[in-house]
Amino acid sequence: MGLAGVATAARSSAGPLREATTSLETRRFTFDRRAWGALAVDDVFPPVYHSTTAAPLQGGERDFTRLGIAPAASCGAAFDPALVRLLSAHPCGHVLRAGYTDATRTLVVTVGVAVLGTGPADEQDVAAATEGHHDDLGARPVAFPGTAAAGFGDAQRLAFRVSASASAPFLSFAVVGFSDGRPASADPGPDVRDQSGAELTAVDMQAMVDRRVTAATDALWARSR
Repeated sequence: MGLAGVATAARSSAGPLREATTSLETRRFTFDRRAWGALAVDDVFPPVYHSTTAAPLQGGERDFTRLGIAPAASCGAAFDPALVRLLSAHPCGHVLRAGYTDATRTLVVTVGVAVLGTGPADEQDVAAATEGHHDDLGARPVAFPGTAAAGFGDAQRLAFRVSASASAPFLSFAVVGFSDGRPASADPGPDVRDQSGAELTAVDMQAMVDRRVTAATDALWARSR
């Protein structure tokens, strides 16, 4: 299954590049905006992700199993208002999301990637604006009925990480909560995020999506040369 099958309006292949007179960097951005639709779902959202950094104890390991793939969403539906406003200066295309849970089914995670209409300079601005953690620049979780993430909604967001690439028209993110549906407000303070590994999980799984999108589009670009 390809990501183009998730977003039916998207292109299913990279297509020819017409911008022969533009810079290599700009041509690569154009390529990436087209090429993502040719990627397989498993290339971006693996069925199982083995993490050595998402566990709360140093040296611990954690496995996350994919629960499902959500239909493509708009930026307005997938992100908090402040992030939507940040991205509104440029076209924001499809947002692709998947759900995961850890082996104990304690934590649930929504991960995803948005395809942006930015150019190289614009993307660097968005990357700088999303660097680090910003409480108002959040992504929204996806509930998958019949799974550990069935009760995962906005109120259950315990930790999240949103980061735009500095070199490609993509923004990746991860949102973490408890699988029992408890509101995040029921466990105030950073200790719960740290002890559960929620904060580490958000950072690690956002980075996982970014790495996999980059590797997959790099491979397609190399084959197109």
